[in-house]
Amino acid sequence: MKTRTLFIIFFLFLLVFAASRFFSGHRESSFDPVISAVDTNKVDRIQFISGGPAPEEFELKKSDGTWEAIQNSKKVSAPLTHINAILNTLSNLKAKRVLTKDVAKYPEYEITEEQAARVIAWEGKKQVADLWIGGFKFDQAARSASSFIRINKKPEVFLVDGFLSMSLKQRFDQYRDKKLFKSDVNDLTSLEWMDASGKKQVVQKEDGLWYYAGMEAVDTNAISQYLNGLSNTQGSEFSNLTSTQGLNLIEKLTLYGNNMVEPTTISTFINQDTTKPFLIHSSVNPDALFLSDTVGIYKRIFGDLRQFWPNGQ
Repeated sequence: MKTRTLFIIFFLFLLVFAASRFFSGHRESSFDPVISAVDTNKVDRIQFISGGPAPEEFELKKSDGTWEAIQNSKKVSAPLTHINAILNTLSNLKAKRVLTKDVAKYPEYEITEEQAARVIAWEGKKQVADLWIGGFKFDQAARSASSFIRINKKPEVFLVDGFLSMSLKQRFDQYRDKKLFKSDVNDLTSLEWMDASGKKQVVQKEDGLWYYAGMEAVDTNAISQYLNGLSNTQGSEFSNLTSTQGLNLIEKLTLYGNNMVEPTTISTFINQDTTKPFLIHSSVNPDALFLSDTVGIYKRIFGDLRQFWPNGQ
């Protein structure tokens, strides 16, 4: 009797163990790690909807083999390197595991509609991806990052390798021209600075050296450093303004040179925001106005220029 009882207990134990392995295996096999697998050659439109405190929306659109970034009436060319990075991510996006299906835990992963960014891809009229990109975590010891992502209309929050915010959390300003000067500084022959009153100061280059009016020499190393810095200076934060009409001019720098169709003019205007009191505009990038504080691009263009004027004006 005891033997039979032990046998029955052992048999039931095996049955429970087998059932648990079966259902566990079934659950594991039902997990599909593929989140997105678009055909990079067929995708022709990608829409980005950002979350956070300053939400915005724009799209990348392919036409006749080239891509444009479009936001309302604004259109700019989109570099193919940017496009390829996005498409490569969307073509092979796989999850490591499911983190949660509980909507109440979404804020923990920054995957709510208010927090997350959304990326939607099309092949013509066919939607082939619709993803919510949440926050990320960084493993300091392993020096690796993981991101949180959800497929639209599905509850699962997935853990994915990498900084998806670098490639899939996009903003329109990333595609806009940020340059203020586009010529070769070696071609420059004259710099003319003018203040709000119309007073001017000029330095000119002759035989490879720079001089003030009256042929007083300008420090060669100092002006070389300034011009090299000028050639690399770019705006970083765009103003919502698209025109300088009605703005109060503070200073203007005009750069003349060889191989220039026309001089480049960089102007500074008063901005009502006292934390970023300057608006910077360049004639080579007429549709852009950049915000600047006292140590930003304003200093690199106008502040650092004062060292070349007599008495440091």
